[in-house]
Parts: sequence; C-alpha cells; structure tokens
Amino acid sequence: MRRELLVSAGPGEWRAAWLEDGLVTELYVERGDTRPAGGIHLGRVVRRVAGLAAALVDIGDERLGFLPARAGAVAELNEGAPVVVQIRREAQRGKGALLSARIMPRDGLSDPAGLAALVAGRDPPVPLEPAPGFAAALALRLPGEPEQILADDPAVLRELRDAFPAADIAHRIVEEWPIDLADLFDTALAPSLAVPGGGSLHIEESRAAVLIDVDTGMPEAGSAERAALAVNCAAALAIARQLRLRQLGGGIVVDFVGLDGRRPRERVRQAMAAALLGDPAQPEVLGWTRLGHLEIVRPRRSRPFSEGMLEPQSMRKSALALAFEVLRGLAREARSNPAANWRLVVTPAVAAALRGPAAGPLWALETRLGRRVAVVAGGGDISSFDIVAL
Repeated sequence: MRRELLVSAGPGEWRAAWLEDGLVTELYVERGDTRPAGGIHLGRVVRRVAGLAAALVDIGDERLGFLPARAGAVAELNEGAPVVVQIRREAQRGKGALLSARIMPRDGLSDPAGLAALVAGRDPPVPLEPAPGFAAALALRLPGEPEQILADDPAVLRELRDAFPAADIAHRIVEEWPIDLADLFDTALAPSLAVPGGGSLHIEESRAAVLIDVDTGMPEAGSAERAALAVNCAAALAIARQLRLRQLGGGIVVDFVGLDGRRPRERVRQAMAAALLGDPAQPEVLGWTRLGHLEIVRPRRSRPFSEGMLEPQSMRKSALALAFEVLRGLAREARSNPAANWRLVVTPAVAAALRGPAAGPLWALETRLGRRVAVVAGGGDISSFDIVAL
C-alpha cells in the first residue's frame, strides 16, 4: 500500500489529507489547539476523585485530563504531585483528555532514564513529546508513516523533514495536487451525501452516538427488495469511508433500508464488516438491534473532524474556522499582489476570533507581508467576508 500525505499550510492552520493507494481516507485540521493522542506530558494532580477512582490532572490544556486508577497508581498520587502521563484519547466534546501513567514504548521514552532526562528541571504542566510544531503533532495523528509528502508552502518543508525523515518531501502548489482538498473538506462536513448507484446517507453526530440513515431514493426499475439490498451494500462502503474521513468514533447506529428476512440482513452485516476491515481503528460490527438498526463501535482516539470546523450541535462553520479561511484567502491574494495594503471585512464574530484565538496567526501573516492588516466588523451572513486591496 502506498501512503501519501498532502499538507496545505495556511497562517495558523494546516489542512491535510492522508491517501492510501491514491484514495483519500483521512482528513486533518491542525491548529495546535488540541493535544494529540500519544503525546507525553509532565502534569500536575489537581484533585483526586475517590468516587471514580481517578485523578484530574493539569496538562496545560483548557480542560483537566482524566487519569483512571487502572491507567496508573492513582492511590499513590497526592494533590499537587507531578506525574508523567500519556494521552490515550484527546479532549473532545467538552471532555478532558483520557490519560494513562503507563507510557507506551516509543523511541526509548518508556525507559525510566529517558523519561527522567526529559522531566529534569521542568515544572508541570509541560509537554514532553511531541516536539513543538504542527508537523510533529500531525505525525502522531497519522495511521502510519507516509512515503511521500506534498506541501503547498515551501516554508514548511524543513519542519516536515524533521518530523518525517524517511519520507520523500516536495513542494507542489494545490492546483497540481491529485485531489481537491477544499471539496473534500466540504464533503466531510456535509450532513448528507449521495451513495454511488443511487440512494443517500444522512449523518448526525450527537454526544451519545453517531446516527446514520440510509435512503434508497426513487429506483426506476427492479423489485423494491433488490433495490434496497443494492443500496444498503453500496451504503456500507460509503459509511466505512465516512467514519475515517470524519474521525467518528464511539457508538454508531445505522438505519439501513428495511429488509425482510434474516438472509438479506446477514448480507448487509457482512458487507458492513468487510468494508470496515481496512480501518486501523479496528471497528466492530455488533449486530442488529430489535428495532432493526445495525450497531457499530469504533474506538475513539481523536476528536471528530467536525469539532474543529463547526459550531457545537450545528452544521454552521465556527467563527474560528472562518477566521482561518479568511487568513488563508488573504495569504493567497497577497502572493499575487504583494505590494498592496489589506482590509478584511468580516462579521463581528469572525472579527472577534481574529482579535482573539487567531490573533497570533494574523500577526505572523502581517509580519510575513511586512504591513498591517485592517480588520473591519460588518454585517451579513457569518460565512461571508471581503478581502480588499488598498
């Protein structure tokens, strides 16, 4: 299997696609705002929770991490004590990261001497691994080592080479890429999509589970039973791909088109299990419920793709995601008109993001352009903005 990574590096945000034999299987947005699973931190115990046999640990994240007793000697930890932990599941959906005090072997870091050397002279909370930078964090999220990496910004090639020393890394503008990354991002955020051969999928993410509904559409010929079976089998392939693209995990409930009899249901279950075989998360098909839904469980490790792009419980892009889109657009415009001064006309929510969490990337872009960028808050739809050359 040939593995490739395509990286589009914008101000303060990298967008990336992971390809297996030319097919995009996973998408990533990296802003340095979440700590990836696999990262090692020197944390501080804030509070022990006796009723849960766990400890809450400050690793420098917005939310405290959760360290259960089974993942470390919690009973021996006093409040305020330093502890070396590894992230097993990154923070998501309002929950802190799931931690473990048992460090998985990687480059000798599970060796006590190696860990002691990293910790020496440091006060918690402080990250120990990965190294600073988007490339090192992205490396932890990937399902393997890429053979080739294409990046649209030559300025990030050195960082990529440090994080992926064995990969063939080159600069190539997005117009020469074999995929349309912007279109793939939009597809991975859409609530509905067509199934090849007819029918459609409707995907809804909730705090408790991921709900997927399969619709046959309006078949023009053939029996209803045969059409339903064909759409369900095609939908199984589409569902397996969307679970990886969207980084969906936990309980997944699929409402396939209704079928009569155990034999056609078993064919759909087998089709779903076969479609999931290549998923490195190793999801499991649990079977049919009494209501006629197929249950799947996919281990959670990363936050859902939508969490970094959409407003909570909404299909609208977040103000922060739009702020980075504005900066990406400005960087693109500035390459073709480097002598211009610039004004960004955005909604108040996006302006607040540009003056808040995206202020650092805006300042870095101003430094790169050698001029100030005016941000003007206006009205209109939150997704609309204007980039004006002065």
